[in-house]
Amino acid sequence: MSGNASAPDTRTPQEVGASAMKKAIWRLGPFLGLLYLVAYMDRNNAGFAKLEMTAALQITEAAFGFAAGIFFIGYLLFEVPSNLLLERFGARRWIARIMVSWGLVAALTAFVQDATQFAIARFVLGIAEAGFFPGVLLYLTLWFPRQYRTQVLAVFVLSNPIANAVAAPLSGWMLELHGMWGLDGWQLVFLLQGLPAVLLAFVVFFWLPDRPQDARWLDPTEQRWINDTLAAETAATEQKHGRLRLREVFSNGRLWTLIVLFFGVVFGAYGLGMWLPTIVKSMGDFSNSTTGWLVALPNLCAALVMLPWERAARKQGNIPLQIGITLTITALSLIAAVAAQGTPILALAALCVGMSALFSTTPLFWSLPPMVLTGTAAAAGLAFINSVGNLAGFAGPYAIGWISETTGSAIWGLLLIAGLTLLGATIAFGLSRRADFTVPAEALLAADAKSGVR
Repeated sequence: MSGNASAPDTRTPQEVGASAMKKAIWRLGPFLGLLYLVAYMDRNNAGFAKLEMTAALQITEAAFGFAAGIFFIGYLLFEVPSNLLLERFGARRWIARIMVSWGLVAALTAFVQDATQFAIARFVLGIAEAGFFPGVLLYLTLWFPRQYRTQVLAVFVLSNPIANAVAAPLSGWMLELHGMWGLDGWQLVFLLQGLPAVLLAFVVFFWLPDRPQDARWLDPTEQRWINDTLAAETAATEQKHGRLRLREVFSNGRLWTLIVLFFGVVFGAYGLGMWLPTIVKSMGDFSNSTTGWLVALPNLCAALVMLPWERAARKQGNIPLQIGITLTITALSLIAAVAAQGTPILALAALCVGMSALFSTTPLFWSLPPMVLTGTAAAAGLAFINSVGNLAGFAGPYAIGWISETTGSAIWGLLLIAGLTLLGATIAFGLSRRADFTVPAEALLAADAKSGVR
C-alpha cells in the first residue's frame, strides 16, 4: 500500500502507473516464468530421455521424431477451446487445472513400453498442456498496457533457456541414477520432472490473482489506473482496426502473417530443443553427464543475454525490424555451426550465438498480436497463433529425425532450421514497414524507466 488507506492519494497518474507496473512485473513475471520453466522442461526432457529410451524400447530415429512432435497436434486441437475456457473461469482456476493434468501425464510417460505408447503419451500431454502459454499471454493483457508488455514477456520467457540450462545437466544426472526404485534412467527423467507441475498447481490456485482488482498488493488507486489505462487502450485499438468477432479471427490476414512468422521461430526452438543433446553428443565421445553440461551452455548464454537483447531492441522502437535482425543472426549462426562441425568448440560457440538470438525473438514477437486484437478475439487469436504456429513443434523434431536417419547425422537439420528462420526474418522485415505493428521508441523507453526494469 502507498500509505494510510483513508488518506488521499497525492501521487500523479504517472507515479501511480509506475508503482503499479513495477509491483505487477516483479510479482507476476518471475512466478509465471517458474511455471513456464516447468512446462518447458516437461516438453523437452524427451530429448535427453532419448539417449537411453530409443535403445531400450527399440524406437527408430524417425519414430521418435514423430512421437516427440505429435505433442503439438493435441496442442493444436485443444488450444483455442482451452483459452476460451480460461477467459470464462479465470486464470487461477484454469491454469491450476492445466498444470495438474500435464504434470500427471508427463510423469506417467515413464511407464510407456513401445513407440506407439510413447506417441500416445506425447499426444495426450499436448492436450493436457493446451492453453497454458496463450493463457498466460491473455492473462498478461489484463494487467499490462502495451508499452510495458515486452518487459514482462522478457521476464516470463526467460524461463525457456533457463529451463534447458537447468534440465540439461539435471537430466544427464538423472540418467546416471539408473536402477533407483527399479527404474531405468530415462524413466526417472520423466517421473521426477513431471511431479513439480502438480505441486505448483496448488500454489497457483491459492496465490495467483485473476485480475488487478483481486491483487491485495495493489492499492485501489493503482488498480483503477491499470483498468482505466487498459480500457482506453482497448477502445483505441478497436477504433483503429475495428472489433474482430470470434469467427473473423481465423480468416484475418494479419494473424496468418504472424502465424507464418511464428512457425519459423518455433521450428527452430523445438527442433533444437529436442535434438540438441543428440547433435552435441555426435560432436565427440561424451558421457551423458558431459553432454548435459555442454547442452546447458548455449541455453545459459541465451538466458544471460535475453533481457539486455530485448532492452536494446526496444531502444530502436521498430519491433518487427528487430525480430528480422535476430532471426537473421540465428540463421547465420546455425549455418556456421554446420560448417564448423569438425571443430566442436567453434560449433558450440556458433550454437551459443544462434540460440541466444532465437530465444530473444520470443518476447519481441508476442508483443505484436495484442496490437491488433482485443477482448474475446484476443483470447482466441493468441491461442490460434500459438497452436497453428506450434505445428512447427511437430514438424521440426520429425523433420530432423528424418534427416538424421537419412544422413546419419542430426546436425544437417540445422540447415533446415536456418532456412525457415530466414523465411521468418523476411516476413518480419516486411512488417517493419507497417504502422500497425510498431510502438514509438520513446513510449517503450519511458515505460522501461518508470517500471524499474533494466
